[in-house]
Amino acid sequence: MPMARSVPEATIAVGRIRAMPFGRSRVEEAARQVRLIDAEGPDEVKAYALESLVEALTWSGQPGKAVAPFIKLLRWWDRRPDLFDRGDQNILFWEFGWIVSDLARTASVPVSQVDRTLDDMERRFSLASRGMERVWAARLEWELLRHGPGLDEVFTTWLTMPVDDEDSCLACHEERHADYLLEVGDIDGAIVTIEAALTAELECSREPASMLAMLAWSYVERGRLDDADRVLPQALSHLRQATSLSLMVAYARLFEVFARGGNPDRAVELLPRLREGLTIATDYVRLQTWRHLLAGGLSLRAHGLGGHPIAGGPVDQSTIDELVSHLQREAVTMSQAFDLRHGSSVQAERLARAQATSPTARPLVAARADETAPPVNHRAPSTNRATPPKAGSRVRATARDSLRAKADQAFSDGRHAAAVDLYKRAAEQAQTDGRLLDAGWCWAEAARNEQESGDRNQAGRDYIQAQARLRAAGVSIEEIAPMFVAWAPAVGHQDYAAFVKLALQDYPSPAHPDGQEAIEELPAPVRNHLLGSPLVRRYLLSQAALRDAVARVMATWGDRSDTESAVAMAEESASRFSSLGRTEAASHAWWLAARLAAQLDRDSVNGDYAMAIQGFVSTGERNHAFGRKASQEYAAFLRARGESERADEILNAWKTREVD
Repeated sequence: MPMARSVPEATIAVGRIRAMPFGRSRVEEAARQVRLIDAEGPDEVKAYALESLVEALTWSGQPGKAVAPFIKLLRWWDRRPDLFDRGDQNILFWEFGWIVSDLARTASVPVSQVDRTLDDMERRFSLASRGMERVWAARLEWELLRHGPGLDEVFTTWLTMPVDDEDSCLACHEERHADYLLEVGDIDGAIVTIEAALTAELECSREPASMLAMLAWSYVERGRLDDADRVLPQALSHLRQATSLSLMVAYARLFEVFARGGNPDRAVELLPRLREGLTIATDYVRLQTWRHLLAGGLSLRAHGLGGHPIAGGPVDQSTIDELVSHLQREAVTMSQAFDLRHGSSVQAERLARAQATSPTARPLVAARADETAPPVNHRAPSTNRATPPKAGSRVRATARDSLRAKADQAFSDGRHAAAVDLYKRAAEQAQTDGRLLDAGWCWAEAARNEQESGDRNQAGRDYIQAQARLRAAGVSIEEIAPMFVAWAPAVGHQDYAAFVKLALQDYPSPAHPDGQEAIEELPAPVRNHLLGSPLVRRYLLSQAALRDAVARVMATWGDRSDTESAVAMAEESASRFSSLGRTEAASHAWWLAARLAAQLDRDSVNGDYAMAIQGFVSTGERNHAFGRKASQEYAAFLRARGESERADEILNAWKTREVD
């Protein structure tokens, strides 16, 4: 009998699956690995294998079949949560959103099943102390699909939720905000929302491609044809480079825009990109896509171009006229299926609006993207990586960034020395090409790898190189704060002064250029409205995280006056974290402030410890040990001051919580 595989061996085997192209082979191999681990172990890799099977089925056009392994994954989580590392947990809860979304978008799934799954999602996210924005994003998508009576209330609740770094995506958040505004007819509001997100350079695997397509379509709807001509090349360029498989509606929007603008060649050349995607799309994504194709096709008919030929389109039709006739039948059937499920006429009304679309007042110029589009920014992801990617994760880069791709892969493989060399070579190439921002991020990644391998002195020097280039490139505080947070644990006496000076420099923010102080001075109604904006919240969270990191470095390496400053900075960060709903981060900041205040024998120590302990209690079991230690520290401080009775009260109160 062969020996069971080790955890690394099994992890690598599953990781290889995740590097395979989506399709039948990937599904079969993922299912085989699940069966193998079920039979032989190791149990530590079971979650990863099930997650990989869910992913393979979801993105290979079989979302219905993904439900069974996902339920098995949830049951495994209920039985053995200790076998889920942080990466496994993040994937589990991220895939929960996929499952709910796909159920909602499948016409044959009953309303009651979608509602039950949403309720279970909310319950599980709450129990695991995950960010609730993802749950309410799923609820908003469900209400938008059926235009339920609770749509406005769900939207308001969702918009006020903090965007969690692990369970949410700020770029997708802004696209969802714009999508809501478009659905309720506020096209001007959608334009403002998208333009702000683009100014903030929010990016992910599908953004800004989807938002740019929405923006081009919105400009056409409002008759802003010069703006549409300006943004179309950018939309095409980003669509071609996006890695997400969920951009069918974005391609269809651009088809409609080009068709309404009287450019059949540019419209038709987008159709082959839809063919493969529509084979894996859910019912509702297909319906959304068909509506835009219909709107465009009918506009081409109005231009007298119904006989324009099609090759390689999403269905086997040879002319625009044939495509329109086919899609009208399909769209009506699917609209009726959804309206029957929801007991409404919402989808029929949306289809009617699409079919009433008219051509633009003048032809769109719509030059080719490769002639006019500005270069795409290949800025690196955040250097503040909590855990390295799982084995087998894929790296995307253009040919220009092949050195960067090799460096990323070396980092993923744990080959830090090789990664440092490759990142520095990539930085030199980027600077030679005039890409200062890319050069800065490559220096930051080199420093991160030096930090991982224990060379803290060199890491500090290279972080300084990174900061100089990033600041010169005009990087925002939202982007650079994670770099300082990552650097902080590696700071030594030799680079302490440089770290503090560089971290506390002024950095711009697209959310509010005048800074936090200006926000605090605004009238309460205006201030509260701003704090509801995800962009402003992201800015304030970045500033709080940066100041928290500086406070910790100052407390470690500074003199007494620095410690005084660190207390104030930690208290300020704690208050900001708390006001933004980041209780766990606030608790750690209050704890830091309490320890430093105790060193200085300041009266604020009592309030700081109380806030820290209360926060640790409210965040549940995962912070139990921190709460116990903070209580013990606080009791020891009180005893040293002769307040033994008060110290006993603190310890007894904590013991009561433990019993509870």
